[in-house]
Amino acid sequence: MNFMKKAWEHLDKPLWLASILIGGVLTLVVDKLPFVTRVVMVELVLILINGIFSIWSGYWIYKHQRKWSELFIFPILYLITAYFFMPRYTYYFALAYLALAYLSWAMRQQK
Repeated sequence: MNFMKKAWEHLDKPLWLASILIGGVLTLVVDKLPFVTRVVMVELVLILINGIFSIWSGYWIYKHQRKWSELFIFPILYLITAYFFMPRYTYYFALAYLALAYLSWAMRQQK
């Protein structure tokens, strides 16, 4: 029980919450809306919103001096949602999100 308490204290709650909302809930909702076409979904949500969020998450992890392993939170949550609810071609966006988060984190490391 002490381990769980310690883990909860060290958890970056804002990053996890935002990743769940953007990577899971937003992706699922946009996929299920009947008036959102696949093209709009890919352009607006998968490229623009999730791409910007990936860049933000890399910056957030650097700014708050979190561990580099937290770069995987958003891409993995997105991949789980995409695997169960979205077309196969959207799986590859998880790699792009990981790359964007890593680049925004790594570019800040060099300053």
